[in-house]
Amino acid sequence: MSRSHAIATLLSIAIFTAGAAQGQTPQPSPPPQICVNGKCASTGSPAAPTSPSGATGQIKWNPGHYMASYGIVSGGGSTGFIQTEMNDLNNRDAILGYRMLITWGAIEPTQGNYDFSTIDTALARLKTAYNKPKRLVIMVVWYSPRPYSSGDGSVIPAYIQQNPNNGASPVAGSYGWWGRNANGASTGMYAPALYYPPVMDHFIAMIQALGKHLDADPNVEALFIQENSAIVQAAAASPADPHYSDPVWLAQLERLLSASTAAFPHTSVIMANAYFANGATAVALEQWMANNRIAAGTADTFGQSAITTYNYKGLSDGVQAYLGEQTANGGTTDLRPQMTAMFDVESGDMTTNYFAKYGGPFAPLDILTALNQTYKASHAFWTRMVGSTPAPAQWTNVAAMCAANPLLRTAYPANYP
Repeated sequence: MSRSHAIATLLSIAIFTAGAAQGQTPQPSPPPQICVNGKCASTGSPAAPTSPSGATGQIKWNPGHYMASYGIVSGGGSTGFIQTEMNDLNNRDAILGYRMLITWGAIEPTQGNYDFSTIDTALARLKTAYNKPKRLVIMVVWYSPRPYSSGDGSVIPAYIQQNPNNGASPVAGSYGWWGRNANGASTGMYAPALYYPPVMDHFIAMIQALGKHLDADPNVEALFIQENSAIVQAAAASPADPHYSDPVWLAQLERLLSASTAAFPHTSVIMANAYFANGATAVALEQWMANNRIAAGTADTFGQSAITTYNYKGLSDGVQAYLGEQTANGGTTDLRPQMTAMFDVESGDMTTNYFAKYGGPFAPLDILTALNQTYKASHAFWTRMVGSTPAPAQWTNVAAMCAANPLLRTAYPANYP
């Protein structure tokens, strides 16, 4: 997998925007029901499925196939595409829910004021509008594929950009981010400087508010942290951000993930650990994740044909470490018995020649075979594609394939409480 593909695969995604309305934040409580494979039973206690070791679990656990949104909710406008996408969940019992993409700027339009209205509307619809209730997975998007524009809070809240305490950016008078630049101007993708503690402080506060609002809801399945390589690539843009180093970014990611599990004590937390500048750092993070009840995520999923033919080449450092195949950097311990995988299947994996070197694009059934045979995934998030998409990757065909081929890993993870 290319270190830049985490950015490039989303360049073609249309970015949509969400209006601002401050949400309410009730105190969390244990989930009122236990769910496994879409079957739920009420309970008077926070008991959850038992793990393979026989320990009682507290994390909501609904393994299986999910739809992944194609559009992104960002701050400032319409969200009509969400309902259009989610309506394709109706009467598809094998598809358990919907993975939403939403930016930090959409959730926190002004400092400390959190807008959960778009999430709440989607969640209410998932619970009531279809033949069976569906679940929600939330991925917070933390970078923009477009050049920075002064005052644009659609991805990074404007207050971050206005405070010198958040560190310099490549553009004079703007703060708290880094990205591609030339002659003092932004020229391409950019991302928040989350490796800089003052910026991470604000991001963690947003995650804590999100957890307070959503963790107790039995239909909120997971929080998905976007791929770390997006931040690495933004920071490495020439001239590079002097605040960045792999050890600093690793420390801040571990801090974020610890805060996320504390904020979501009954909800899975997924990390798409793809790349750092040095592969050994990705190995260190994946091993830390296994010890701290974080699920392995990825931005791209190769088919089994690529793994069989190319022997793990092209997979990200993080995925190789999960499989115990990152031999160049000490990642030789197979982590699959300890932790689970919850993988995105993006449009480029199924429809473009980006991975042609490894046999891509991959047929959806080839990817599903890898999810079961190699990745041992419990959850898969399939990007909904329609229109001129090649027939095998059309949503109706992907959904039918998922119905005929369930994910086989359903046991409660060993590293979950």
